[in-house]
Amino acid sequence: MSKLLQVFARAPIRGQVKTRIAKELGDDVALNIHKRLCEKAVLTALSSDADAVEAWTTDASARDYFEAMAVECWVQQGVNLGTRMDFAMRHGLARHQRVIILGSDALSVSPAYLAEAFRSLEQSEVVVGPATDGGYVLIGATRPVPELFRDMPWGTNEVMGHTLERLLSRGLGFHILGERWDVDTVQDVLTYIPDWLER
Repeated sequence: MSKLLQVFARAPIRGQVKTRIAKELGDDVALNIHKRLCEKAVLTALSSDADAVEAWTTDASARDYFEAMAVECWVQQGVNLGTRMDFAMRHGLARHQRVIILGSDALSVSPAYLAEAFRSLEQSEVVVGPATDGGYVLIGATRPVPELFRDMPWGTNEVMGHTLERLLSRGLGFHILGERWDVDTVQDVLTYIPDWLER
């Protein structure tokens, strides 16, 4: 069963990434943090046991940036995060048996964690890696699951709860991984990667 890992990442454009961090630390610091997170996510993905790794970004201008990391780059399609994730997953499942979408800011995710996620899809239809902030760091499936992406309160601490409710109500076979942290706020930076702020 072939395994595809899709790294979801905003295009590294100044003023358009890590906006919560930018409000306090400035656009340049936010862009630098975002790029370092993207590069670490791709490196982790390439170090995993996935058969293929792709970057899915928000602007075609970023293709060269991601392809320089030795991964194929696609542009996200859709009006919001949910439709973009649904499109990418369907695109992946047309070519591979198991597909996992990984958030680029999930710095705490390791190759071993990704391997566990793929293994869980041998028995389950869906796998989710919850984040400490109430969202999730990854989601994977063996078939399209649009119901997990529609009308979701993205960017809030309710995402994981809504996802679990839908998994249960629709009778999907699923596996929940251990909780991991990601980097969205200045507090996250100060807690997990304070050395990234050193000049």
